[in-house]
Amino acid sequence: MRHSYLTCAALCLITIVFLSAASVTAQDTPSPRRLIYQVPPKYPPELKRNEIGGVVRLSISINPNGSVAKVSTIGGDAALVAAATVAVKQWKYVPANYTTAAEVQLNFVPH
Repeated sequence: MRHSYLTCAALCLITIVFLSAASVTAQDTPSPRRLIYQVPPKYPPELKRNEIGGVVRLSISINPNGSVAKVSTIGGDAALVAAATVAVKQWKYVPANYTTAAEVQLNFVPH
């Protein structure tokens, strides 16, 4: 169990460091499915240039094979939602025998 916790913690830290360099951070709500592949969203250049940021919250449905099946917007700027949705649809989770629902939050921070 300790090994699994340390592996998850290391993966989360790597993900946060990677996404911070892209000026976008993502948070996955606690879920029985572990995120194993994450594509960072492309920050819309005009919004970044004008230092417009924001938070995007999405509700997702994860197929048994680990792919993201459906993405619904909970909140956020439309341009940021579009970028976040394209990225999140490419995420992969650990396979399971069931479909899972989760919420994700992506923070766009202009630098």
